Amino acid sequence: MSGSDLGVLRKLLAHDLMQVYVRLILLLTVAWFCVETFAPFLALILWSLILAVSLHPLNTWLSQRLHLSEGKAAIIFILIALLIVGIPTVLLGVSLAEHVTEWVSILSDHHFQVPEANPAVADWPVVGQALFDLWQRAHEDLVSAAKMVQPQLIASGRVLLGAVANTLLALVLFFVALLIAGFMMANATKGGYQIKQLLGTFADHQRGDELQDLVVATIRSVSNGVVGVAFLQALALGVGFLILDVPAAGVLALAVLFLGVLQLPSSLFVVFPVLAWVWLAGDGSMVANVLGTVYLFAASMSDNLLKPYLLGRGVDTPMPVVLIGALGGMAAEGLIGLFVGAVMLSVGYKLLMSWVEHSVAEHEKLEASSLQSDP
Repeated sequence: MSGSDLGVLRKLLAHDLMQVYVRLILLLTVAWFCVETFAPFLALILWSLILAVSLHPLNTWLSQRLHLSEGKAAIIFILIALLIVGIPTVLLGVSLAEHVTEWVSILSDHHFQVPEANPAVADWPVVGQALFDLWQRAHEDLVSAAKMVQPQLIASGRVLLGAVANTLLALVLFFVALLIAGFMMANATKGGYQIKQLLGTFADHQRGDELQDLVVATIRSVSNGVVGVAFLQALALGVGFLILDVPAAGVLALAVLFLGVLQLPSSLFVVFPVLAWVWLAGDGSMVANVLGTVYLFAASMSDNLLKPYLLGRGVDTPMPVVLIGALGGMAAEGLIGLFVGAVMLSVGYKLLMSWVEHSVAEHEKLEASSLQSDP
């Protein structure tokens, strides 16, 4: 090859490399701009996608029962969900806001002090006199101490106010996500085909179908068996708290939700103290107390029946993965992350394990074929 030919080849390579660099820079710029634009909506879209995948079987069942298209069935389904779930959720959210606002005003009051003990407490059986004495000592001795820690109390009130604001925002975003999920369910067939095509571009089509089935099964398993059960249990117990006129019903329902996602027994930490209050300090009749006790106890035990059924229909995800996803998601995105984090980390874990198992199986297959080919 002559020197002139080498010069021409270098020019062609330099031109081609420059074209590659320019296209790569343009591609990265467009990708960065798209990520920055979409980032604020990522948690909401993921929440909507999780709801759509989880609720799609119910929408399909409704569509077949009513002989309607996916779109019309999705509209009816979302309206029913908003009525059944939305009204109790709004009532609990209002209760939460009212009680936290009241606590904030108490903590911010410069004349804050422990109130004087109620003499009626001394008449409670077993623990009444001890509680009355403890309360009275707190009233007499903690007045000066409360004034000393007034700045810390005011700061705590601001933290509580920020927490309730984030919770109410998450409540609004939940209904927005539910509406978006309805739109996704209305176009489920087309959307599923597009996702299948997308996965087929990263892997072969058979492998893409397997990954899609794995992701759908994981989402439904975790969202229905862990997050969904915790939400339904918190909703059922919250309605019971409202009917029994339990103080801070919204706060208690939120505590049940956290405990349910974190796989901790809500009956031990919330329901039993509430039942103690109902019987010792409530003003309901004997019949109302008995019916309320039966209802709250049944609602607190409902997760033991629902979890094995719903988790068994999906894939087995280790509970530490769900726990880490819930805590990490809540730390990153607030209440939305409590749901999205648990589901998405479970999906990532199952995809990683599937990739590892697939790679190991291919390696073992290659080794077996090489051993058979050796003489």
